[in-house]
Amino acid sequence: MKLDGRKQKYVLIGGLVLLLAGAVYWNCQLNAGPEAGESEGTQQGGETLQIESMSGETQENANAGEDYFETFRTERENMRDMEIDYLDEIIATSASDVETLADAQAQKLALVNNMEKEFTIESLIRAKGFRDAAVTFHGGSVNVVVDCETLTDEQVAQILDIVQRETGESAENVKVIPGAQ
Repeated sequence: MKLDGRKQKYVLIGGLVLLLAGAVYWNCQLNAGPEAGESEGTQQGGETLQIESMSGETQENANAGEDYFETFRTERENMRDMEIDYLDEIIATSASDVETLADAQAQKLALVNNMEKEFTIESLIRAKGFRDAAVTFHGGSVNVVVDCETLTDEQVAQILDIVQRETGESAENVKVIPGAQ
């Protein structure tokens, strides 16, 4: 069954809405508030930076997290590939109107820029001597999971400096989470 231009547009928009809903859900899960006794605030340049501790996890969870950074990158890459495929489909569809086409191209460019920022931040954090890091960047929110058991104020300041320099986000929009494998 062939869809006419209008129906095809609605199907594509519906797919984008589902993708957006998934991204919002994923972002909410990453930004979920800490449980009681789990977080500690660190003052940095007059701004409070949230640091969560992953200590106290069961041995089962610790073993499951052994490949956390590798698994995280694989899942992030798969999600990004899917998002890019959706956007490419919209861009390639000749029935897309000019506004939809421009929006899809802008979203794809923003996605690629975010991917570059995340890669750069992860690389710079490793260059500072940390074993590994996983970063997600969405406009207005940056999450950084660092492969260590605890973070000193100096280490947090180093990570915060890198994130702010690369993204332009303020400290209150950055969440740093120590998470030893």
